Amino acid sequence: MRAARLTLVGDGIENPANAGILLDAAEMFAGDCLFHDRAGLADAWQQGGRGALPRLTLEDLAGSFRPRVAFDNLPGASCLYGFTLPSGPRPALIVGNERRGLARAVRDLADRSVELPMISRSLNCLNVAAAAAVALYYISRGGAPSQRSHRHPEKRRPEVLLCGAADPFELGSSIRSAGALGWTRLILEDRCGVWFGCDRGTRSEGRGAARRGRNPIHVLRGDLARRYAFDDVCVVTARSEGEPLHRAELSRGGSQLLVLPDESAIDARAEDWERLGRSVVFLRIETPAVEFPYRYRLPATIALAEAARQIGRRPPSEARRPRRREPFYDRALEAVLEAEGEVVYLEDLAGY
Repeated sequence: MRAARLTLVGDGIENPANAGILLDAAEMFAGDCLFHDRAGLADAWQQGGRGALPRLTLEDLAGSFRPRVAFDNLPGASCLYGFTLPSGPRPALIVGNERRGLARAVRDLADRSVELPMISRSLNCLNVAAAAAVALYYISRGGAPSQRSHRHPEKRRPEVLLCGAADPFELGSSIRSAGALGWTRLILEDRCGVWFGCDRGTRSEGRGAARRGRNPIHVLRGDLARRYAFDDVCVVTARSEGEPLHRAELSRGGSQLLVLPDESAIDARAEDWERLGRSVVFLRIETPAVEFPYRYRLPATIALAEAARQIGRRPPSEARRPRRREPFYDRALEAVLEAEGEVVYLEDLAGY
């Protein structure tokens, strides 16, 4: 049974682009979206020719919505994985300002608070719209199993391929999500030229969205002319039929490839995905809405979050242990690989 219809509330959102995608995320999950505007968003919104911003006051939030769930990294917050929405006549999920989070007055109104666990040591949050989509996905489905502890979660982590992204900001936000959720590398087939070899403006937009200065993820250039040899290829779609995402096993390690195509530019069903591996399966992100605006960062981050849930994380006692310092020659090698390198495929070694 699905949970009650949710209203997404943006508190203090500053960026009109983020506000627009929050509206799209709410529509994706058949919900409403309102804004508690304390940062001048309404003026910037109208200047962009978008009409009136859907707003509410603190009094509206207190008097018309319950339960009120704050989605922020707050002390005592419950993990989103395993969280079940309490019953109430008009539930609201509240997300905060891009830099400062939720206002104190809004936090005080919250009946519950939840957070999405971050794995990265340098990134502690996702893009606000991408994070909201993940929360809406799980809460609208009535919750999900908890994230388990594993001594060696990295052995369970699949490789990720981002394919055909048409917008540098959408791509950068998706790369940011991958880094925050624990990936240290991914493969990018940059068909639209929005990451590799692009102009300075496009490069700055993409790297800024990816938080490249704080996100030490290694983006490998994918090659459409090459064939890969993964055992399992999972193509995630928000527009085509397939097995429900939550029923698939996404923790088979490096022999598995999670493919995240940008369906605003790619027809996922028309692609030759068999070039990537032996077994190909389509996975569908279930949404209550049939038609909705498509934003690449939203399904990409949902798929990454579900994989992260299944992969699990180290037990808290082990996570606190200081990392053993690597030998100096490993660090030197890593620097060389970051500067210049080549991906070697298993099938290329078959004759040796």
